Amino acid sequence: MEAKSAAAEVLRKTDAGGDNERYRHGELGREAVEEEEVKPRRVADAPLPAERKRKRAADPEDDGSVSDSGSGSEGPPQQQQQVKPCLSPVPPLQRLLSACRALLTGSSSPPTPSAVALIRGIMDKIGPDDVGLRDEIRFFNKMNAAGLQNPPIVTCKPIYEGANFTIAVFFLPLGAVMPLHDHPGMTVFTKVLIGSARLEAYDWVRPRVLAGCCSGSRRRTLAKKVRDDHGVTAAASAWVLFPNSGGNMHRFAAAEDAHCAFLDVLTPPYAPTDRRRCTFYQDLPYEHHRPRPCTCRSTATGGAICDDDVLVAEEQTCRLAWLEEVPQPRNLRVVCLPFRGPTIF
Repeated sequence: MEAKSAAAEVLRKTDAGGDNERYRHGELGREAVEEEEVKPRRVADAPLPAERKRKRAADPEDDGSVSDSGSGSEGPPQQQQQVKPCLSPVPPLQRLLSACRALLTGSSSPPTPSAVALIRGIMDKIGPDDVGLRDEIRFFNKMNAAGLQNPPIVTCKPIYEGANFTIAVFFLPLGAVMPLHDHPGMTVFTKVLIGSARLEAYDWVRPRVLAGCCSGSRRRTLAKKVRDDHGVTAAASAWVLFPNSGGNMHRFAAAEDAHCAFLDVLTPPYAPTDRRRCTFYQDLPYEHHRPRPCTCRSTATGGAICDDDVLVAEEQTCRLAWLEEVPQPRNLRVVCLPFRGPTIF
């Protein structure tokens, strides 16, 4: 209940205006209204000029009332129109930042369900203009037309970087691929902003199952494919991956006929010193590894076990794959650019 109340309070505050400067503007607006209400009384109480007094004496029916045209003719009194302060709505990107500051603690444990729902709802309302993507679109259109981009360049625009979370925009020109990589101990929110992409995502099989652990070859770990979407577009809602579910290891591939951009919120952010470094993988079919005699046994503490101890039903093997750690691909070119979109604070 406390988590839901906190999420609701964050949403109420961001909808109400969000920042102190806007609140002060509202206060000044109310002062202006009060001044407008006082002014007519001051004019009515002021002494009449001498010429006005003489005119009133000559025309007793003239009581000094002033009509809309200022002619002094009789008519119903006009109700004074009050001036209300104008408060501009909070931009979606600012709402997202405020919500993340209030709800994301940087813990390796996933956020509460109410916090996840609130952040996803805000991200669903964010479009390409809210994060300043027009420059990237013009740049990559020019690069592709000139044939100067081989391999494609992936750009990253960090919008906010803090100890508890990071907000960034990734832009993939047509045909670009973000290789299979993981997010250790992290929760990641993702929203496609333009274009479409193919998304493949895996989670580790629990308990961990290793292949080749006794043969001296590269270690491969068994994973299950949980997503294989061929056309994720901007119309799709934001999705979330968690430390142990939701597709913690994923790969993006932009379509061949259109650029793709997506917004990410990562909590906690990558931190190599805290063992949260990005690891790349190559996925191999389950049939690629053939069981062999092995002396490895299951550990009482829940550690990794050899695949010979695991019996997998035939119908499940189609979604299983061995993930093998690999160095960062040489053809991956990522360039970080400064964020020049709307001002956030």
